[in-house]
Amino acid sequence: MNKLKPYEVVPENGYEAEAIRRNRIADLFFLVLALILTLITVFSLVFIGVGIIKLIFVAVWAAALMQSIRKGRKKGFGLALFGNIFWAFIVSIMFLLPSPFSSQMGWRYGFQLKYVDMMNNGSFDCFPDKLPEEISDYKIEYLPSMMQGTGHFRVHFKTSAQQIEQYENEYSAQAIYTIPLADFNGQWHKELKEVSPQAEIVFEGDNSLVVAYDEGFWEGCEDHATVYVISAVHYWNHPHSGAVIINRAENMIEFTHLG
Repeated sequence: MNKLKPYEVVPENGYEAEAIRRNRIADLFFLVLALILTLITVFSLVFIGVGIIKLIFVAVWAAALMQSIRKGRKKGFGLALFGNIFWAFIVSIMFLLPSPFSSQMGWRYGFQLKYVDMMNNGSFDCFPDKLPEEISDYKIEYLPSMMQGTGHFRVHFKTSAQQIEQYENEYSAQAIYTIPLADFNGQWHKELKEVSPQAEIVFEGDNSLVVAYDEGFWEGCEDHATVYVISAVHYWNHPHSGAVIINRAENMIEFTHLG
């Protein structure tokens, strides 16, 4: 006969023993789900740099389930089932919502690019698939759009002159606008005299262009930098743009997408 541990709930009859068994089976199912989500969250935290709040939520849930399985419960099957389903729903919503990040670790770039592509249906198409081997002053930043707030995704670094030349040849050929960075006067916004037929206009007469570049990275280097705008939606309320900014004199480059 198996001995009950001091912390275990003692069934007084067969009905209570069956209730404890049923509760443990239900809790075990949700514990497996919580442990799988924990592994996913740990992966996201290490390789992407997002998920610390998700990890706390999932870890607390998993710990509560393990404690419940360990002790056993005679009652509360329906209430516990509802609570676990509700908690699983909340955690699922958290996984579906994009999380912001900022990092200076270049080895994360491939994972972070895939994450942003997944959260935005692959709309960030002016970014390289991988980073050059020789880079410095690297930084990547992602701020997802939320309701009325327009988010951005950008990465900047310095690299070799040869690599900068390759980037310039590639993206200058795709540009619908070519604008000196100095023309933005330290701001993201610029009014254009003429709108490209390849750009999208929401309201007639709206010539506004917004490029989400990192002012700190370009401070003091604006005069030799050129903005190659690859795509643009001229809409003052929810602007969109994809651009590559290059300074050949300083071997600097920034890929940026707004909206």
